[in-house]
Amino acid sequence: MQNSEYQITCPGRPTMTVTNAQYGLTTVLWAGDNFQIASGSQQSRTDNGDKVAIVLFRNGDQMVMNKSTNETFFSYEGRKTLVSCSRTGERENSTVTLQRTDASGKVES
Repeated sequence: MQNSEYQITCPGRPTMTVTNAQYGLTTVLWAGDNFQIASGSQQSRTDNGDKVAIVLFRNGDQMVMNKSTNETFFSYEGRKTLVSCSRTGERENSTVTLQRTDASGKVES
């Protein structure tokens, strides 16, 4: 799924909505109008060889997804401790196409 959304529940923070969009953009939103953004992910492996994807958000939060076990972990604002999260199934999001405009605001054809 190119555009998808799911929720994760992790100790220490209200349930978060994670959105994966085109071009490797990931956002996370939680109660109180908290919103963070990340671009791309780092691919790595655990000591026992499991593939993991690490998403680094602008505020220092990290989301780690174990591709072998489908487990999700979260680290808050640069802390080294990972907490285990529960995760809902992914659902597809529709793509919104925006009109392109030039510098003057004129819609490009």
